[in-house]
Amino acid sequence: MNFVVTIDWKFVVALGAATVGTIFAVKMDASAAERVSTHVADACKEYAFAVNSER
Repeated sequence: MNFVVTIDWKFVVALGAATVGTIFAVKMDASAAERVSTHVADACKEYAFAVNSER
């Protein structure tokens, strides 16, 4: 049996971001991790709004 595995660049970026996020979350205190996650969520919402408003 032959198996073909294709790894997309987005998979590599997501894996790296998850690894970095995990390392930072382990080293940070709880309040700092909460502030960072809040800023990331707000940035994602603003980006999604900006992308959808251009259409």
